[in-house]
Amino acid sequence: MLQPHLEHPSASRGAPRAAPDRPRTALIGALVALSLLGATGCAGADSGPRREAGAGGVTFESCGRTVVLDRAPERVAITTDAIADTLFALGVGDRIVAKTRGESAPAPELKERLAALPGLGTRNPSVEALVAAGPDLLITDQVEKVSGRTGSPSIAELEGLGIATYVVGGGCAADLTTDTSGLEALDTDVRQLGAVFGVETRAEALADRLLGDLDDVRRRIAREPGREVAKVSQVGGRLYVTSGGLSDDVLERAGGTNVFADLPGQFAPVDPEQIVARDPRAIVVDDFTATATGRRDAIAFLKRTFPTVDAVRNQRILVIDAAKTGARGSTRPVEGVAEIARFLHPNTSRPH
Repeated sequence: MLQPHLEHPSASRGAPRAAPDRPRTALIGALVALSLLGATGCAGADSGPRREAGAGGVTFESCGRTVVLDRAPERVAITTDAIADTLFALGVGDRIVAKTRGESAPAPELKERLAALPGLGTRNPSVEALVAAGPDLLITDQVEKVSGRTGSPSIAELEGLGIATYVVGGGCAADLTTDTSGLEALDTDVRQLGAVFGVETRAEALADRLLGDLDDVRRRIAREPGREVAKVSQVGGRLYVTSGGLSDDVLERAGGTNVFADLPGQFAPVDPEQIVARDPRAIVVDDFTATATGRRDAIAFLKRTFPTVDAVRNQRILVIDAAKTGARGSTRPVEGVAEIARFLHPNTSRPH
């Protein structure tokens, strides 16, 4: 219940076979200023993607590394289903050739297409599976997944195989104890990926639409007081609450006041007593399965565990697709802002 797949693939290594022809990658090694990373996430919006003159190539920034491709990627691997949302919205989703079984459920309209793709592992991709899939580019939501630890390949190892790595905004932190950027990183990713794939016009339109959707929510709730809210997840039998990062930004843009925003990092482990003590007026629960069963199980758990909490007593509980609150590199958190705003401030919802 409420639990993503967190197991790591086997750390075993076989002799990888030769990688197929793909865009040549080169790492220039220019470090992006830390202040810039803090403001824009991994991508570095001030430098931005650049088309290489006369060569049809592209340069992009990722976690302090400058990556040069001699042509747009034709085969892409992803480390979470939710990244596919943005790629399909950009019109390049058919270039996805493999994926890991990530923490979030795929969008319903993409579920069958993504299920048919070769798997790269449970969470972190394996070298063997990547070589077999033959991607030009690996897009990941967390640099830890390409750190060379727990059975995953390193960025340098992937480079040696001719596979470039793009870490989406907010994913450059080594672990979840570090706070990171919010939804502003998605705008940078959409525009930069548009240049990487040569679909700049479509990317600009998508980025502008997403900003428009966020502005619409902001205008509708502008006169509403903040509603005290806690966002809860259960992973590996432990309770976690959102404390910072993308998920906290989604709550705030939806008109919520996060009662656990004072805790460090992006997610903080808590005991049930801490939730009881802070007594939130509303609770948002991450459902990593995004199913009716997951929703029922989540509500039953809250009723069992927190019968005296204001949100539970007054049935102010929203069980939401986890990708809509915290999937980096996905368009779904923008949908999450609108959904949580309707939940917290029902009188401001537009008529359908």
